[in-house]
Amino acid sequence: MEVPALKKFGIFLFIISVTLFFTLLYPTSILSQDSFHKKIILRGFDGSPLTFESKMPYSPKKTCGSCHDYNQITNGYHFQQGRTDGTGKIVISDTFDPQYPWSLSSGMYGKHMVASMDSSQLAKKVNQHPSEIDKSSFSFVQNCGACHPGGGWGEYDRRGYLYYNEENKKFGYEDSEESPLLDGDYTPFSQGNANYGAPWDQSGVSEADCLICHLKEYQWKDRGATLRGRFFKYGPTVGAGWANIKLSQDESGNSKVDEVTANYTKKEAADFENLHLQIVRRPPDENCWSCHAMADGKRKGRQWSPETDIHNDRGLHCLSCHPSDKEHNFAKGNTIQETVRNDLNNSMYSCEDCHYRGKDKKAPRYKHPFSPRHLKLIACQTCHIPFQTTPADLVYEYASTGWTFIYDTSKFLSNDPMDPKRSVPGVDPNIWYPAIT
Repeated sequence: MEVPALKKFGIFLFIISVTLFFTLLYPTSILSQDSFHKKIILRGFDGSPLTFESKMPYSPKKTCGSCHDYNQITNGYHFQQGRTDGTGKIVISDTFDPQYPWSLSSGMYGKHMVASMDSSQLAKKVNQHPSEIDKSSFSFVQNCGACHPGGGWGEYDRRGYLYYNEENKKFGYEDSEESPLLDGDYTPFSQGNANYGAPWDQSGVSEADCLICHLKEYQWKDRGATLRGRFFKYGPTVGAGWANIKLSQDESGNSKVDEVTANYTKKEAADFENLHLQIVRRPPDENCWSCHAMADGKRKGRQWSPETDIHNDRGLHCLSCHPSDKEHNFAKGNTIQETVRNDLNNSMYSCEDCHYRGKDKKAPRYKHPFSPRHLKLIACQTCHIPFQTTPADLVYEYASTGWTFIYDTSKFLSNDPMDPKRSVPGVDPNIWYPAIT
């Protein structure tokens, strides 16, 4: 073999060796991505670069927002949940719906949702007496923030001010010149406790956490525990795995963080120096289901596994049917209970979109012996998903004692499609037929 040929072969082996090395070192390397990401410099809340030795949390806004339009992205309904409309205008209001005065917005932040494990509701912005206050915005972030990505109502009050500005060390109510005592965003009253508090200056705000979607192995449970421990600004740092935390349990049995210290040398989830190699452009299904598995499972019995769903088995993902726009508004369906951004209803891909209208060129076209007019009257799911195999919450009983009792489908339905009072032996007892409800 000639010398030039040997050199070329040596270069080829070197490239293959380096590629294999990084593939093994970083399971979510650039080989698994559909785009390259520039080197990421983590920054603190003051905008200064962080180092391995830094003990302060990183700021997603200062870090990711240096290249990406943070304000545009966080105007999406996932972040706002009714606080703003599609134009970014603040629409949550104490007089949002005169017919249902207990609902302050169209989304989870402000709308009272009866079919919910939490029957409490967000306090109005302006209150006349502590007895009017149920749940403050601070309490909302602390107890509900685990299933929300931050930003929006986790960061800004209902006047548009940061709850607490780390740069000038001022509360939002100081800028709006309002009293915090009975202000639903700043009141120390919450959940019947006059000393619940709203120490935004200690907790910090909950910024939009980009990695909750764009990092595999994201530490979702630890982030939730961090919020419950009132370390809001540390949430993204803990979620990325860059922290030492001390855990305990709250009164409800949920884990919460008692102590937290940033530690950027840890690599269980994210690598401080090579985060750009781990960023995933399309959020993995597992990240979506961190929040949606419990909610969708309890409400609808929905599940997503190759054993029970042919779409999952054929390699489709959440984003296959729920693509997003620049504001990260994911395509959505249409339900009676969920009313946030109804202008985006029915934007997700339907059965007809893929199997009849050809939006997915790889999807098989249906070959039914009957007229297509049937699709106007009969849903595809009626025949193609006749039963569910995961129980769903069906009845919520709110007792005068304050306790909530939940009864799932197994209490009222059975695995017999003809008789809900009869159970068929040898068949999964969790099976139930939505058509019967």
